[in-house]
Amino acid sequence: MSEDVSIKKSDEKPTIHIVTVTNNTYAKPLAVMLNSLLENKVSKNPINIYVIASELSPKNKSLLAKTVGKFNLKIKFIPINPTIYADFKTVYYLTKETYYRISIPDLLNEKIQKVIYLDSDIIVKSDITKLWNINIDNYFLGAVEDFWVKYSKNSHLFIPRESKYFNAGVLLINLKKWREKQIKNRVIGFIKANSSRIKFCSQDPLNAILHDKWLQLDPKWNFMPHYLNYPNLKNIKPAIIHYAGLKKPWKANFRLKEEYYKYRKNVFI
Repeated sequence: MSEDVSIKKSDEKPTIHIVTVTNNTYAKPLAVMLNSLLENKVSKNPINIYVIASELSPKNKSLLAKTVGKFNLKIKFIPINPTIYADFKTVYYLTKETYYRISIPDLLNEKIQKVIYLDSDIIVKSDITKLWNINIDNYFLGAVEDFWVKYSKNSHLFIPRESKYFNAGVLLINLKKWREKQIKNRVIGFIKANSSRIKFCSQDPLNAILHDKWLQLDPKWNFMPHYLNYPNLKNIKPAIIHYAGLKKPWKANFRLKEEYYKYRKNVFI
């Protein structure tokens, strides 16, 4: 791999590796997400930001570069061959880019053993270092349970009924374990063999393969607006707001929309 990798010296803090995926449609929301992430990062840990894309215009690359440039950072743009996932099912608002997260272990330098993956439709309200510092040495990933998905979904994906189902918009990924157990190949194999069973594109097969191998994180790390419907969740103070679903704050009057525009105004001045 050609990208630079920060090597931690004994007196240095670990480098945080952030990975996201985008296209031209989601480039502006991604700029807002990155702005929120960097505005709220207070630790002294170095940070590397990787953007995986197969289709991104020079104008949008410039926008993203300018956004992080205000924080004296540079983005590492990582190309991906779109034909790998070209024939895979896409539904509703989920495009082929949703599958690109599966390739993260192959696209990043093998010296990088842990990353935080973030969707583009996210606002980060807390220091991302707190999420990074969660230990997942014994797990393949850390994620937040998706309370909206019913347990009936499990049997459809050959997952034991008692297993919980995670949302893949925020993932703390143990790349070392993914590479050792060839998780990417196993997920792709499941997709090809069970296309008719899959509704939420990459999220379903990730749950199918890793249903008993993930650490459940506090819901504050992936707080979705529909959580406001749950009495036991609505009072959570979100560290990350994830505008999951068809409705987006930049398209419609949507709950927690003001949080998105709070950070948007500093990007599009």
